[in-house]
Amino acid sequence: MPEPDPQSLGPPIVRAISLTAFEQAADLFNSWDGRLEQLSGGPFRGALRVVRGRRVRLVHVESNQRVLVRGHDRAGLFSAYPVISGAAGDLWQGHQLDTGTVVVNGSQAVVDHRSSRRTESMGISVRPEVVEEAARVLLGTDTARLPLTWAAFAPEPAAFTQLNQRLARLLALGLSEPSLLGTAEGELHEQECVRALVGTLFPPTSRRVELALHARSRMLRRAEALMRARLAAPISAIDLCRELGVSDRTLRLAFNERYGVGPMIFYKYIRLNAVRERLRTGTSVTTAAAAFGFQHHGNFAADYRRLFGERPSDTVRVRLEG
Repeated sequence: MPEPDPQSLGPPIVRAISLTAFEQAADLFNSWDGRLEQLSGGPFRGALRVVRGRRVRLVHVESNQRVLVRGHDRAGLFSAYPVISGAAGDLWQGHQLDTGTVVVNGSQAVVDHRSSRRTESMGISVRPEVVEEAARVLLGTDTARLPLTWAAFAPEPAAFTQLNQRLARLLALGLSEPSLLGTAEGELHEQECVRALVGTLFPPTSRRVELALHARSRMLRRAEALMRARLAAPISAIDLCRELGVSDRTLRLAFNERYGVGPMIFYKYIRLNAVRERLRTGTSVTTAAAAFGFQHHGNFAADYRRLFGERPSDTVRVRLEG
């Protein structure tokens, strides 16, 4: 029997629940130790969406009443909550924070959160060692440490947007196709969420490329070889940085310099090109997509059409008609 993965949160879970009482939210998390209290008048209405992969848990909450949340999570997870427009009136530890701020609760944090009426929030939770290990790899440093308690960060707008987009994408994918979680493609989306979180909490201090031109060229050749060797089992940017021994910043800038796109976009494009080659041999769309790690058919078809200007079925039809 294989050893359990200490970084795993357990088997994937997807929940989408309409709430008719504020206490229901706390009842759904057996590691929560605290209480919730309603502080505004009227019937409570809300919604809770939870998507948990192997290493990342996303929680999206909407409610129509002011609620006070106090307590802590016994699971010892590290959590981050981007302050989006729907949560602009919330208070964290008594502080009202600007939209674009990221609130974090370390593994020892005591939560003190008062929501506004008609609030909306989304957060990511992950084991702290997963984030710190990813930060060491992506930043090329051993000094990255997460806060153990409560803190607030004001990242660059681009980093804040990237984090929101990654979280929203995985949330939507998990809700629409739960079977994606736990697969290689699902793991790739989880890794991209962790990568975006690291980029939010640990901004680069310089835009300088760390390798000379000949070294960048050699690194790019190695990176592309790793990607092409893993067309069927997607590899993450964190894995690439670990294998190549370079920072995420160096990897991004080198790929943009040579190919005009970042490493993960380049990787997706060569996988889509591989699917196209397979379709032109007569393979079905479903089989060809799955052969190169695309499990979510809707997103695969949209990506394929954006790149080639036609649907996967159009490629098959042209081949048959030719």
